[in-house]
Amino acid sequence: MLPIVLALAQFAPQIAHWIGGSRAEQVAQKVVDIAQTVTGTSTPEQALAAIQANPDLAYRFQESIVESQIDLQRIAADVEKTRITADVETAKTNAADRANARQMALTEHDHTPRNLAYLYTVGLFLVIGAHFWLLFARIPVNPIAFGVLGNIEGVLIAMVLGAKEFFFGSSSTATKQAAVITSFATDPDTHVTTQTMNGAPTSAQATLPTTANEKS
Repeated sequence: MLPIVLALAQFAPQIAHWIGGSRAEQVAQKVVDIAQTVTGTSTPEQALAAIQANPDLAYRFQESIVESQIDLQRIAADVEKTRITADVETAKTNAADRANARQMALTEHDHTPRNLAYLYTVGLFLVIGAHFWLLFARIPVNPIAFGVLGNIEGVLIAMVLGAKEFFFGSSSTATKQAAVITSFATDPDTHVTTQTMNGAPTSAQATLPTTANEKS
């Protein structure tokens, strides 16, 4: 069914922004039902063929999609809500793990995390320094060696950032997540429209004129 819905999306481009996640089949079924109602056909294939062959049916299908977009957005909102919930739960779990490890280190006066953070930071600057020294000294080096240095830098950067989050947390991420949750909780339709349809023509003014021109 999804290939048919994607083909129908050429007449109503906003459909493509609603297809995704666990609710894709529900959105697809809704779109197909609209197409069959507009064309008076009994199968999705017949509906697609009728819309492709008749500009007037294509225009009426586009109108119906615009009229039904609130229902389609609500289906898509369930996908967005599930994703946000999963992200929040993962962030809470990670934050709790870091807090527990940090508290244990403080309680037992364990300096291992602090020493590792110093080690990662010093190591990172040493590797970066070696990288620049090799470049500016024009010493012939096998390209593979530069690749290895780059990989080591990437690993050390990740280690330094991990140490930073261990000691100081990730306030910026928490703030962004709080903003997303608040937006979704206060106005889910507006939030989903903003998140999933940014840049897509979703209003009647944006979508109908092109097909109307075909009709004329």
